[in-house]
Amino acid sequence: MLRLYDFRCESGEVFEKLYDSSRHRCRCKCGKEATRLISPVRSKLDSSFPGEAIRWAKKHEQGAKEKAGNGGEW
Repeated sequence: MLRLYDFRCESGEVFEKLYDSSRHRCRCKCGKEATRLISPVRSKLDSSFPGEAIRWAKKHEQGAKEKAGNGGEW
């Protein structure tokens, strides 16, 4: 199965390439050997995520204020 990986060649050029997951080296367009890099996971969050995160933060902030106003007791 081909997957998209990041590679860096001996001259320092970084590029992406669809490649077999079992291989760790390939040739750069400059002709030098390139090594596969460890890259962060690329993912796309649901479009509702920012709104949900903001609501969660406000809810917990409000709870902390209420707790502080009650002398630290619920």
